[in-house]
Amino acid sequence: SHWLRKRAMLRRFLVVAMMAQTASAFLAPSLALVGIASAGKVASMLRSSDVSRASGLRMSGGAPSTAVPKLVYFDARGVVEPIRLMLAAAGADYEDFRYKVDMSLKPPAAPEFAKAKESGDLAANMGRAPILEVDGAQIGQSHAIARYLARQHGMMGASDLEAAQIDTLYEHVRDIKDGWVKIRMGNMKEADEEVKKANVDKFLDEDLPQWCTKLEGALEAFGSTSGYAVGSKLSLADVVIYAWISCYFPAEHADKVKAAHAKCPIITAIVERAGSNEGIKKWEAERPVTFM
Repeated sequence: SHWLRKRAMLRRFLVVAMMAQTASAFLAPSLALVGIASAGKVASMLRSSDVSRASGLRMSGGAPSTAVPKLVYFDARGVVEPIRLMLAAAGADYEDFRYKVDMSLKPPAAPEFAKAKESGDLAANMGRAPILEVDGAQIGQSHAIARYLARQHGMMGASDLEAAQIDTLYEHVRDIKDGWVKIRMGNMKEADEEVKKANVDKFLDEDLPQWCTKLEGALEAFGSTSGYAVGSKLSLADVVIYAWISCYFPAEHADKVKAAHAKCPIITAIVERAGSNEGIKKWEAERPVTFM
């Protein structure tokens, strides 16, 4: 259908941007490197922006900022959706600024992002998105933003040891995502549809269950109980695992993703507990509808 074609185009736009950001990390923390990979095309990108807000409670943990932070990204879930889910779980107030992507053009276009890049507004992330603006300062890189906000909202554990374990699980999930991105990028260069399907099926049917088993082992080693990855309350690790299972893969693969962790009770419990969080449920019900 027309909608599915547009959705596929945006997914390719996002994946190419993520892959281009760094040669060593296939799941890059920014979509905006499309501007580097294809500077001529990006000059005509982005059309408009809008702002939405997540309903909020106070911040907690460390020395929290009193300012309302501004999260700048594209009008897509992409690499910042785990951050949005975490902020929703924390009940945090923030400005959700989105560069619109014009899917009517080939390649997809986004002029306002290009304007911001040219003006130097995105210099903190080397001309890319996402950017977090807080207290007049900027932070780049989605992973750095996630960790900063997790600390601000008391979601990086109760001790330095728990924080390190949360960070470990965060990186484990990132490794698994890298494997999927390699498949997707390889398929973009593959003309044979049967080969493409075989590549996807192998990852979902063989590789992903193996990854889930390994992640389950790490969770066991950390003493994960009661649906929490680390400690006795929701953390960044829980949100990242939930986001990876619930909305990282295309919806048409949902059954295979569920089957991949069916024999992993700790992962399943984490997904169920995080998914029952009232803030996350509210965000998922009300978040903007996007092609990806």
